[in-house]
Amino acid sequence: MGSATAIVGVWVSNRIQNAVVQNSANSAALYMESIVSPLSQELALGDRLSEQARRALDEIFMTQPMRDRIVSYKFWKQGGVVVHASDTSIIGNRFEPTGDLQRAWIGEISGSFEELDHDESAAEAALGIPLLEVYSPIRELWSGEIIAVAEFYERADQLEMDLAKARRTSWLVVGSAFLASTVVLFCIVAIGDNTIRRQARLLKKRLAESERMAAQNAMLRSRVVEASGRYAAQTDRFLKKLGAELHDGPAQYLSLAALRLEAAFSDKSPKPKEAEEIQQSLQKSLTEIRALSRGLSAPDIDNLTLVDVVRRAVEDHAEHSPLRPEISFHGGDMPDLSVSDKLCVFRFLQETLSNTARYAPQSRCSVTCHVRDDCIVIQVKDDGPGFDPLDGTVLRDDGGQGLLGLRDRVESIGGRFQVSSSPGQGTTVEMTLFPNKTSSP
Repeated sequence: MGSATAIVGVWVSNRIQNAVVQNSANSAALYMESIVSPLSQELALGDRLSEQARRALDEIFMTQPMRDRIVSYKFWKQGGVVVHASDTSIIGNRFEPTGDLQRAWIGEISGSFEELDHDESAAEAALGIPLLEVYSPIRELWSGEIIAVAEFYERADQLEMDLAKARRTSWLVVGSAFLASTVVLFCIVAIGDNTIRRQARLLKKRLAESERMAAQNAMLRSRVVEASGRYAAQTDRFLKKLGAELHDGPAQYLSLAALRLEAAFSDKSPKPKEAEEIQQSLQKSLTEIRALSRGLSAPDIDNLTLVDVVRRAVEDHAEHSPLRPEISFHGGDMPDLSVSDKLCVFRFLQETLSNTARYAPQSRCSVTCHVRDDCIVIQVKDDGPGFDPLDGTVLRDDGGQGLLGLRDRVESIGGRFQVSSSPGQGTTVEMTLFPNKTSSP
């Protein structure tokens, strides 16, 4: 801010000084032109003034009012030649034309203040007083053509005081303006700073609230996942118990009824048609109950490792299906899984392998288990006919849930479920489980 104030102050001060000097030079030039122009018309015909014209000029500049105002003068011709001057020792000398002299030759009145640093101004500079140096073009009366340039040095004591006053005034105005701007800017910055600080405090408070809510949501999510896992484990235990009850209860009674019906008729006597139908119905019911019992009952996997669970699921499927998947394990040490996680792995493989055997029985199938730092990824892949994944995530007409139910089971315990397939490109079904549920996305 201080540098800007100094730059603007210097610029304004110089502009004021140049304007005042130029106005003073114009006034002085107009005054002198009315005096010297009639006496210097001879220069239109030559490079010298007549003795009579020189004497007249000397008498004019030696009068008391003029002598107090003009301390010296010169008349210039083209090329920087002094044809007449109050200092007779430089008459006829040639000097390098200054910028002010060159501007005068093109018709401009020019002036400078306290710039007496040229060779032709050495005598005036030696006086040690403030001088206004003015260059005024002299024109021929009839044609208006510039025939010479008059240079004169006017005492500038009053001009020096006026310029000093103007400088002080300009610096005072510029300084006051910048001071006022600084005060206004400071107030704006202070108000903005207070607003920013208030907003920062508010944002910090809201961030703390958001962090508390995020921590609370994470805790609630963890509790929901744990509750879902416990519910899944309890549900599978219930189904296992229900399967055992069906196998040991109604299935046994149906088997006993079939035996007694068989014994009621000897081989020698023919069976009534109704007895044959009853016996066939009993056998069908017994078969369905046993199949239902096997489907409801999951193996005892509480003490099995992840590798054992995967192999057990594949082996159980192989007992009633010609499909023989390839099994591979990758990654580090197998993590310890909860019962709900093991059940999810078992049901995932059970359902996906069953789907593969149903829809792609002739395909090559592989089961891959990847163990990573914070998760396990189990993938079932086949090169069968494939399908549109959107069709596999809706409820079937027969009431089955298909992949939709499998997705719900996986996501209910904090896992991820993904299906990649397209017609003619095979199918990949992938499940990701996070043993540390709080780290799952």
